[in-house]
Amino acid sequence: MRLRKALALGAVLSAALVAATASTAGADIGTGGGARPAPAWPSRAQATCGDGKSTAFPIGARIRGGPAVYRTGGGPQTWYLDLTNTTDSLCTAIHPVVVLTDKARALRPAHLRMEFDTPGGTLPVSLERSDRDEIIAVFDGGSAFPGFTVAAGGSLTVRVGLAFASDAPTGEVLADAAVVQRKGDDGEWIGEAGGYRFTVQGPQAPLEAGSLAHTGPRERAYGAGAGAVAALAVGGGLVVGARRLRAPAR
Repeated sequence: MRLRKALALGAVLSAALVAATASTAGADIGTGGGARPAPAWPSRAQATCGDGKSTAFPIGARIRGGPAVYRTGGGPQTWYLDLTNTTDSLCTAIHPVVVLTDKARALRPAHLRMEFDTPGGTLPVSLERSDRDEIIAVFDGGSAFPGFTVAAGGSLTVRVGLAFASDAPTGEVLADAAVVQRKGDDGEWIGEAGGYRFTVQGPQAPLEAGSLAHTGPRERAYGAGAGAVAALAVGGGLVVGARRLRAPAR
């Protein structure tokens, strides 16, 4: 799906997310295992990897391994984004775009620091606030990163480091991810992963016993209408992400 069309297709994606949530309610997709193919959205007309005939996303994606709690003022904590090429052709120029949404909509780019590993070393994630007060995190390495390459039928794991500043607002945060293939000054939405829910706490706040990070469709957003909220958030994030990816290298 072209990034420039992401918002226009938000309503269609909302319905698809609700359906996907219902159909996978009993699935354990939050822990263990490798990446799984993403659902096939009705709005997906052509794949940008493979033969272009499938209605399924060509890149399966999965967020895993993240902590349930981040401490303000603490060091980076690690989670992983697994990418699996479900096609029989090479996929290049892949850029994840993560949308972080907190309940109070109080998070700002200055409140967090995110980085990701590439074959050439660790790079910063570009952060921007959307007009819905989400944080959009684009894996572009400051516009210097050409994107990941995933071999046909192969998998790739991206390590992500995330830390929150001492003055960051506390509370629950939801992370959803889209996988984008850059194509010139635009791109295609080729995969989706979500949702990773965690809590930001002060340095002295007590930890909940047995707390674990939550991932998967059941944790996509807060309260009724969760699917619609998540779909629109990722759609808006793709628009911001497209602008980031089109920015000239500094």
